[in-house]
Amino acid sequence: MTAPLTAPADLTEAVLDIVRGKFEAPQDTTATTPYEDMDFDSLVLLELAVHLSKVYGVEIGDDEILDATNVAETARLLTAKGARLAR
Repeated sequence: MTAPLTAPADLTEAVLDIVRGKFEAPQDTTATTPYEDMDFDSLVLLELAVHLSKVYGVEIGDDEILDATNVAETARLLTAKGARLAR
């Protein structure tokens, strides 16, 4: 059995910045704040998936983003797909 994949902190912070900035989540939102608590409905999550797909060059499926319940899980999904921050 392999250990669960964790996202690098900088990728998690980058996604959190996108959620707070472009998607207007409250500034006190953390990586573990549920999307539901941010009032993100399925349409907003699908828009987030499209945006993250463009930014990181990976395909995020509708079901995948809907299954991710917060920024930390979304960052883990991106990591699993090979997304990395540009250095």
